[in-house]
Amino acid sequence: MLTVTDKAAEYLRESLTRKETGAPEALRIVQTDDGYQLTLDNPKDGDQTFEQDGQNYLLLDSGVEEALSDATLDVHESPHGLSLTLTAGGN
Repeated sequence: MLTVTDKAAEYLRESLTRKETGAPEALRIVQTDDGYQLTLDNPKDGDQTFEQDGQNYLLLDSGVEEALSDATLDVHESPHGLSLTLTAGGN
């Protein structure tokens, strides 16, 4: 199962406070030709759902869930501010 650090969960939940009214409720990690990206989406049957205090903040479909099963999602400070990092397991 993907590990989401407390700092990453807080970062994702904070970013959702800035979404437009009526926008999908959570962020989804999707696989693209360039790697993984975040997009706004609503939960679907079979999703792995990460929630805190009753708020869904991160969604994974079964394919992404399997691919990231040993990965960690974290936040690190860079010269440009905070950014998410996805680290594969075993590193």
